[in-house]
Amino acid sequence: MNERRERLFDVLEPPPGGLAGLRARIERDGRRRARSRRAQILAAATLVAVLAGWSVFGPRGGGEQLAPQFDFARMSLGQLPWPSETLTVPEERRGEFAIRRVSLPTDEVVFYLVGSVEPDHLQ
Repeated sequence: MNERRERLFDVLEPPPGGLAGLRARIERDGRRRARSRRAQILAAATLVAVLAGWSVFGPRGGGEQLAPQFDFARMSLGQLPWPSETLTVPEERRGEFAIRRVSLPTDEVVFYLVGSVEPDHLQ
């Protein structure tokens, strides 16, 4: 219990370049970290500005909504009957589509060849 160590703390060698070199390195590393932080802040601000611009000036429209008779959630709950054919088109849209079922050796997979015309181009 009464062991005595010759040195309580290890003796450290001076830093390369002395104390002035150490201070210069610390200052240089601080400037590098500050530049890195500024670059990260600039990148984040740019990303926010691009996303805000996209949300304001980006394309509008939520896409075409399915007709109420093709509400798949209600069909799966049994509230609506399933369509008789795998691919169905609402009556009012039938002039815009050309659909042909591709014949396959099995009925486990069904493919359709679908062509459509934009409604604006019909006039």
